[in-house]
Amino acid sequence: MPKGVTSSSVCPKCAKAISLFAFARHSRVCAGPKIRKKRIAWNKGLSSETDPRVENNGRAIRQALKENPRLGVSPSEGTREKISDAMKIAHAEGRAWNIGKSRWNNQPSWPEQFFMEVIANEFDDKVYEREFPFERFSLDFAWPAKKKCIEIDGDQHRRFEEYRLRDARKDQLLKQFGWEVLRIAWKDFYGDTKGWISKANNFIGM
Repeated sequence: MPKGVTSSSVCPKCAKAISLFAFARHSRVCAGPKIRKKRIAWNKGLSSETDPRVENNGRAIRQALKENPRLGVSPSEGTREKISDAMKIAHAEGRAWNIGKSRWNNQPSWPEQFFMEVIANEFDDKVYEREFPFERFSLDFAWPAKKKCIEIDGDQHRRFEEYRLRDARKDQLLKQFGWEVLRIAWKDFYGDTKGWISKANNFIGM
């Protein structure tokens, strides 16, 4: 056996004797790339009638909408300027690498997580697909059978031209294939949550 190699450092995959120093790296390489499993929302297909957790979450959302004194309060002008300046610097320095690109890691943002709870508790039609692939784009929340989708837009969709152009191309393509899209600016949704929930629910329908 080579010097520095012990019986405990034999790779279980290829049965090759590897030095303890290089064993960890070899194990990762030998195992091959990790395959990410598609994560499915825990509340998909559930309703307040079939699962008490959905009812509890819905009750919490309604209570927050009723009691939270800051709900609906927009960030101050100074805060918006600071966020805008920070994002402009990130773009200029090339750190905002994901601008204009689809997110395929299937990890929902906080607004999307909140909207998933809204669908589970407030929508008549709860059967949707998140990050639904559509041509070179992905749709935040899609009801393919109805050819309808809802897009949740952060403030960057308003401030940056690349986002605006990408959204326009996506909307044009959706229209070309007979889809309807409802875009909800998160700032507007946060300011009038109940109104937008009602509008979005009516848009999708039964």
